[in-house]
Amino acid sequence: MTRSTPPIAAALVMATALALTACGSDDKPSTTIPGAQTTPPTTAPTTTPAAPEPGAPTFKLPADVKVETTGFESSDAAKKAVLRDSSFAMTSWVEAKASGNGKSPNLKRYFTGLQGAELGDSVIKFGKSGMTVTGIYRYYQPTVQITGKDKATVLLCEDQSKAFSKNRKTGKAVATTPSLADFSRWNMVLSKNTAGDWQVLNYTYTEGVKECRNS
Repeated sequence: MTRSTPPIAAALVMATALALTACGSDDKPSTTIPGAQTTPPTTAPTTTPAAPEPGAPTFKLPADVKVETTGFESSDAAKKAVLRDSSFAMTSWVEAKASGNGKSPNLKRYFTGLQGAELGDSVIKFGKSGMTVTGIYRYYQPTVQITGKDKATVLLCEDQSKAFSKNRKTGKAVATTPSLADFSRWNMVLSKNTAGDWQVLNYTYTEGVKECRNS
């Protein structure tokens, strides 16, 4: 996978709870953020389209970057809204890494608070290192719990086994050996803002989750 991991502060929180990027090799770029990979995909995936609904964000992904989301539906209207915005948050994260823009409108829309700011800073640092991302990021097996009027928690899996870090200048992907580290779990606390968006307020990210690899 391409390795891009969350900020140090988030990693420390993760150590006491849950974690952000994946790639199974010691051969990783020194500056990372959750998500790039091992061996580049054989075909270039297409840009992920925004959900066809009013107010949905528009994502601009490179032709060689794709985000796949599975299971982000619910018959419960409240849970469906949380899941929808969680999927948007994940796509905004990949979009920001691909562009190196830690202040992208979509990232700021779906990540907020101190950890949101740290996440943006990690994207900027990753971009300044001369790296970007390529490949397929897969998000799946989400579970949601409404914990209050405007509060919710979401757990989901991430698969970076087909995602890679790539040198922005040369276009060469960083090859790593596939491993359990490619499969991670996000544990997120979301809050609903006045605009009606569910934003990630806090998160932890754990790499090497067997349950996610076996899904």
